[in-house]
Amino acid sequence: MRTSRVVALALLVGAFFTAEEVFMDLAAGRPVALVGDLWNGLAFWVVWVFLAPLVLVALRRWPVGAKPVSHPLLVHAGVAVSLSALHNVLTLILTRLVMYLQGAMSLTKALTRTSNPVAFVWGVFTGVIFYALIVMVYSAAALEAELTRSKLETLRSQLRPHFLFNTLNAISVLLTEDAGKAQRMILRLSTLLRRSLDEEAHEVSLRQELAFVNDYLDIQRGRFDDRLEVRLAIDPTVLDARVPVFLLQPLLENAIEHRKSVERCLAIALNAGRERDMLRITVADDGPGTLGAPVRERIGLGNTRARLLHLYGPRASVELGDAHENAESHGTRVEIRIPYRDTAE
Repeated sequence: MRTSRVVALALLVGAFFTAEEVFMDLAAGRPVALVGDLWNGLAFWVVWVFLAPLVLVALRRWPVGAKPVSHPLLVHAGVAVSLSALHNVLTLILTRLVMYLQGAMSLTKALTRTSNPVAFVWGVFTGVIFYALIVMVYSAAALEAELTRSKLETLRSQLRPHFLFNTLNAISVLLTEDAGKAQRMILRLSTLLRRSLDEEAHEVSLRQELAFVNDYLDIQRGRFDDRLEVRLAIDPTVLDARVPVFLLQPLLENAIEHRKSVERCLAIALNAGRERDMLRITVADDGPGTLGAPVRERIGLGNTRARLLHLYGPRASVELGDAHENAESHGTRVEIRIPYRDTAE
């Protein structure tokens, strides 16, 4: 949860309580002291704007889910009361300072005038409630983020055994035909697996993703020699764009593994470019295509669609269809659109 969101929460709650004072005046038939109500709300909640980030510091230092549960709860209760008391003192100082600067109170009176104990108690309890609200919002946001990470990890882990099974199956065929080529493929596979296991980020630059894809294609070229042709058309200006890790490999694997014939040459075109605030990636092949049959999403494409949904929400899209409507061999085309974000951001 970002500090800016906690600050915004403090301002939102402050606006709510300020509106409460206005409506209470209206309900009681009193003249609405709009300036006074605004100042009271501003003085009270602006101070909380500056103190609210300390709540996040406490939450990160003592997570509410830590064991035993009683320890973080007691710590946060103490921090809540302490911050609320500090808030009251700072608000009082700010109010007295403003009144002195406006000439409504002498400096001596501003320094010696006793505070209202009722207002102090109200301020402490209100502060504790606000602290608890931040804790609840933070905990909900943290839980949502953890669930999203868990789902993404599950989806990503599904790609590895699928990829490994297909590649090992290809290597097993080559062991009796060309042992040297099979050995080179095994070495390349070990490099890919090491990279896939070491990569912890859910997003990488398109440049890194293409490097991974190139290693994968080296394995496939070892399988098919000149029967596989992959043409890349990548706009150099999008090489630093963020993309989900392992985005392209399952799409290329689908095109290769589900071609019509092992003996037939297969051409695949991989394009990437920017369209306004979106990154557009297409993978098209000259295989049999859908041939008018209902589109059936396999593991790779279904997994990709689910990951994009978790990472980007409804702004991301995946479209599957024929690459060439009027060609005898239609081919299949997958188009992916995701929000464009640079790795430097």
